[in-house]
Formats: sequence, C-alpha cells, structure tokens
Amino acid sequence: MTSTWRTGFRQAATIARATLSGFLESDLMPSGMQAPAMIWAAAFLVAPALCLPAVSMVKYPFIRKYHPSMIELFAGFAAALNAIPAVAFPVVSAGGFLEIPRSIAGHVVSALAACAFVFFTVTSVQGLVILALGRRTAGRLAAIAQAGAVLLFLMALLFFDPIRDFTADAIGRGDPADPVLVFLPPAWFLGLYEFIAGTPRHLMTALALRGAAAGLVPFAVTVAIYAFGYKRLLARAVEAPPRATTFGLAALVSRALRATIVRRPEEQAICAFVLRAIARSGRHSMLMSIYVGAGLALMATSVIPDIARLGYDAFAAPGAAILCLPLVLSVALAVGMRILLTIPVDLPARWLFQTAGLVPRHVDAAVHKAMLLVVVPPVVLLAGLSAWILWGPAIAWRHAVFCASLTLVLCELLLMTFKGAPMTRPYVPGRSRFHMWWAFYLTAFTTYCYSMAGLEVILLREGGLRIVAGLFISVALTLWLARTLKVRGIEEISYEVDVPDQMFQGFNLSETYAAQSVAPRADGSAKFSG
Repeated sequence: MTSTWRTGFRQAATIARATLSGFLESDLMPSGMQAPAMIWAAAFLVAPALCLPAVSMVKYPFIRKYHPSMIELFAGFAAALNAIPAVAFPVVSAGGFLEIPRSIAGHVVSALAACAFVFFTVTSVQGLVILALGRRTAGRLAAIAQAGAVLLFLMALLFFDPIRDFTADAIGRGDPADPVLVFLPPAWFLGLYEFIAGTPRHLMTALALRGAAAGLVPFAVTVAIYAFGYKRLLARAVEAPPRATTFGLAALVSRALRATIVRRPEEQAICAFVLRAIARSGRHSMLMSIYVGAGLALMATSVIPDIARLGYDAFAAPGAAILCLPLVLSVALAVGMRILLTIPVDLPARWLFQTAGLVPRHVDAAVHKAMLLVVVPPVVLLAGLSAWILWGPAIAWRHAVFCASLTLVLCELLLMTFKGAPMTRPYVPGRSRFHMWWAFYLTAFTTYCYSMAGLEVILLREGGLRIVAGLFISVALTLWLARTLKVRGIEEISYEVDVPDQMFQGFNLSETYAAQSVAPRADGSAKFSG
C-alpha cells in the first residue's frame, strides 16, 4: 500500500513539474535565447495572461530540468513581490505603533490570497479544460484564452483608477449586496486586509470571507485535479496528439483560395506553412494572442468612455471613437503578423527550404498573400458588420472600403523591409529600435488609427470617401510594385541575418551577443557549444 501511494505521488509530482516546465519555457526566441526561468516565473505571477497557453499542461511530457514545486514557486515569488509593501504600507498608514503588526499580517495574508486566486485559478482552469475537453479541443481554445486573458489584464491596468473609485464608493455606501462588493475581487481582498487589521466595520467581515474563499477554493481545485486526475493527465502527456482534421467550411475556403488567389504550388506551400505555424506553434500563437488582446483592449478604451458619458447616443452617428476600431484591429494583426514572420518555427528543420530551390519572387508573393489573408478579412468583416448594424448598409460598405484601403497601405509598408523565407531565419531582437523610435511609432499609430478615423467622419458627412480610398489603394499598389521590382533583383534567398554590433548600446543589453551565440552556421551547427 505504501509503495503504491509513493508511486502515485511521484507520478503526480512528475506531471506537476512537467507542467511547470511548460509554464516557464520561453517561446519568444529560438533555443538558446530563452529568458531565465525565474524571470518567466515572476512574469507568470504578475501577469499570468502573458503565459497562458491552455495546452502547456501536456506540452512537455517529461522533465527537461528540475524546477521547484508549484507551491514552493508560488510562495517564494508571492513573498518576494509583497515583502516590502507588506512592511512599508502599514508603517506609513498605521495610526499608531501597536497597529503595525496586525496591519502587516493583514497585508501579507490578503496579498497571498490575491496571488493564490490568480495563480491557482489559471492552473485549475487549465487542468479542467484538459480533463474535460481533451488536448485537441484545448489547443483550439488556447488562442482565444490567451487573447481574452491579455484583454482582461490590460483592461484592468487601463481602468485601475475607475475600479479603485468604484470600490471606494461601494464601501462608503455600506451595502453588502452592492454588485461591486459582490463581484469585484479587489473589494474582497481589501475586506480581508481590513478584517485582519482589526477594523470595527461589520461590512468587512463578509468581504473577508469572500476573499479567503477566493484564495482557498482555486488552490483546493488544483490539488484535487492533480490528486484525482493525474492518471489521465499522464496518459495524455505521453500519448501522441490526435491527427488534425479539417472542417468542411475550412476545406472549402482553402480550395477557393488555391483556385483564385494562391495558385502556384510554391506559394500554396509557403502560405499554408505560415498560416499553420501561427495556428499550431506555441510561440507564434501566444504572440499573436498578445497582439490581438492588446488591440482589443485599445478598442475597448476607445468606446467605453463615450458609452459611459453618452450611453447609446454615442452610436447615433458615425464618430471617430467607433470608426477607429477596425483600424486598431488592423494594426494589431499586421504588426503581430510582421513580427511572427521573423521568428523561426524550428531552425534545424529549415533545411527543407534551403534544399527546395525556391524562387525569391514566389516566396515574396506567398508572404504577401499570407499577410493579406490574415489581416484584411477580419478588418473588413468588423468594419462592415459594425457599421451595418449601427448605421445601415449605405455607410457599411463605404466604411469597409475605407478601412480596407488603409489596411493595404499598412501591410505594404510593413513588408517593405522583409526579405527571405518566413520563419526560417534566426530571430534578432531589437531591430525595430523601439527604444529610440518610440515617439515616431506612437505618432504613426495615433495618426493611422484616430486621425484617419476623424478624416473618415468628415468624408462620410461631406463626400469624397471613394476618391480618398482610391488614393490609398494607389499608394498600396505603388509600394507593392516597388517591393516586387526590388525582389526581382534578388537571385538567392538568404537564411542568415546581419546582427548589428552595437544594437543595444544605449541600454547596455547583451541580447545581440546571445543572438550571435545561438545563430547556426551554414552547416547547421551552433557558433558556440555547451
């Protein structure tokens, strides 16, 4: 009996550590350029939305390296993140010296409960999804979960002051049935802190109970998942994933695209490779989800203030706050797609491209079509449907055409400097020099999204939208022609990158050296071993 219990415990510990290895594994860079595991662990505790692939529980079936257990990791980082505030805040805010110890205890307990609520809610949801729906369904839901989690996290940061004010007003009213106190977790943990610190208000007792339950229930669910479901998790971890199948609608769309837009076999292969890599690669789907989530958060911040101020009257007539939404989405999709094209899927496997004798102009055409297929249809669909519902078909088709023309210009601009085969070259971070050109990028973003939306409001009211859209399409065609002529002068596709010697001199970072150390040579071997 003892031996059986120990075997089961070790199997559960193996699954837990393999799961944690998946959490801590950095998918942003090729092998050898990963961030340290502890940095990712801190990021996971502070912003779990950024590290939330739902399939990571079975992503790594065996342990690559031994990490601390999940509970030890949680306790260590939660204590590290809250140690200084737990002492500093009570010292500053306490009314007397005798109140400080209870205030410190309240801060520690409430902060740990809040961290446990976030951390173990994520782990319990992941485990339940894997157990209930299986690995294949969880993989399909991963991108949605990532984008939604990023959206919620960014919205919480952007609306931090309103959330704080709502909580303070609800506590001031003193009604335990207030929806803010019932459904807003910050109010629960504030009540837990006040209860332990010794507040005389009876309202805090109910809030403290909710805060304690919010910290304990997800932890108990996580323990139950590992205790009662480890056999199924172990089986799913060691079994090969089921073979993917294509839905009927997806197959129909794929055949239509191959017959009309992507007709050459080389272009079909490269375009399919790019689209499937984004959908199936952990690093690529996670990054695209981050960009989409950030775009959705910016879209929400554009609309929510007008809705809060004007109500439904904000949608009575086309306004810049509504018309800019498809443009913000186009930036998120296009920039995310452009970044993903430079991140390799698997460098050792690029020999297939190197030996295929690809024609540079065909590769460029495939990349161009893949970019347009990912970016343009969602933007046009959002623009057309939103305008149709709000203002009718007359404005809907004009809004869709205007957004599509601007999206074409954006895609062509982003592809002007791209060269080589997609996702087959070593990734070199910092080539955009965002730390130097951030003001330019911010100005370009606001001009593209909000100034162009304001221009569209004027064009819809006074006319001339079709002429302006035609001008944008002409600019996009000019950029496409210039890039095509440039590509025709390239005789051979390059699979290496030039790493600037002083790319990060201003920040004194060592990422350039890291990139050089892992960049494979022509024979496929790394520059440095070990």
